[in-house]
Amino acid sequence: MLVINLVRHGEVFNPNHVVYGDLPGFDLSPLGAQEVHQTAKHLAPVPIDVVLSSPLTRARHTAAAISLHHDGIPITVDPRLTEFGMYPEWTGLKWDEVERRFPVELESYLEDATSVPHAAESVDELFNRMMASVTDAIDDGHRSIVVVGHQDPIQALRLGLVDRPLSDLRRDPPGHASVTTITSNDGVAFVEDSCWNPEITNL
Repeated sequence: MLVINLVRHGEVFNPNHVVYGDLPGFDLSPLGAQEVHQTAKHLAPVPIDVVLSSPLTRARHTAAAISLHHDGIPITVDPRLTEFGMYPEWTGLKWDEVERRFPVELESYLEDATSVPHAAESVDELFNRMMASVTDAIDDGHRSIVVVGHQDPIQALRLGLVDRPLSDLRRDPPGHASVTTITSNDGVAFVEDSCWNPEITNL
C-alpha cells in the first residue's frame, strides 16, 4: 500500500497580518510550535520512508519535529513544495491592503482559484509541481511518504490525488499542523482515509 501523509505547517507568528508567501523570516508562533509537537507525536507510530518539505522555515521546522520523533529520518527539502505563487504582488502586503488594492482578484481567489485573472501560477501548475515531487519519491521506491507544506499547495495536492476538482481549493482547507492521510492500493486510485488536527488546550 502507498500511504501519503499531507502535513500543513503549524501556525505562524504574524501579528501584522501580512501576506507572507515565500518571504523569509516567518517562523512558527508559540502555538504553532505546540501544534507541530502534537503532529510529530501523532505520526510517531506511523512508519515513514521519507519526509519531503518545503524550503520555507515554518515548513522545515514542522518537518524537523516529525523527523525528531522518527530517529532523525532525513528530510528532503524540495523547492517544488513552496508556497502558491498565484499573485507575487500580494507578498508583503497586509490582507486589508490586498482587499483594497486587488478586490476582484481576491474575490476570485476566494470563490474559485482556478478562474482568477492574470495569475502568475495557476492551480493546475501548483498541483503539477507538488505531484512531481511526490512522484519522484514514489519512483525512488518510497511507500510511506510525509509531505510538509503550506495551505494551498497541500490542498491542491490533496484534491488532485483523490480526483476532486481543483476549484475546491478554498473549501475545507487543511488546518495548521493537520495531517491528511491518503492511500492507494495500486498507485493510481487514491482515497482520503482521514484528516487529523491537533488540539491545544492551553499555552
